[in-house]
Amino acid sequence: MPSPSELKEHGLTLYRAERYADAAEKFAEAARACEAAGDRGAAAELRNNQCVAHMAVSQWDAALAAVEGTPEMFRALGDRMREAQAVANLAAAHDGAGHVEQAAELYGQAIDLFGALNEKENRAACFKKLSALQIKQGQQLQALASMRSGLNLSSELSAKEKTLKTMLDTAMKMIGK
Repeated sequence: MPSPSELKEHGLTLYRAERYADAAEKFAEAARACEAAGDRGAAAELRNNQCVAHMAVSQWDAALAAVEGTPEMFRALGDRMREAQAVANLAAAHDGAGHVEQAAELYGQAIDLFGALNEKENRAACFKKLSALQIKQGQQLQALASMRSGLNLSSELSAKEKTLKTMLDTAMKMIGK
């Protein structure tokens, strides 16, 4: 029987080959092996990998089931970075499933967690995702502010993002923000 690390590596190989459903199953198998061995942190990490693989093929319910409870596990283990990443994955799964309110709340939590860790790139990505949800919620001004925060935190911007940042900075100056 393959070890949990071998199962994980096989899952990563499948993921890189864009065989996402197979990768998700391999990550689930590895997570079960880690749980049986008493390694809760590794099991939670593998369930997050499983979530990401499910999201790659828009299997939102499966993604939610995989990631559920992992932020709490990482919090209990004192692993703030993986907790923040798990909250962001949970937010993304809710976003994909169309659960706008839950996703927005979770992105806000992830933004706070990444901020406490001074993790700018992940925080920027969460701000950008939150901005899109705020537009769906009819919160245009908040969406502009969130997008601006995300762009300000990003270390590299595409040409499109640079233009958007300039426009947002100008708009915010005009309204006194």
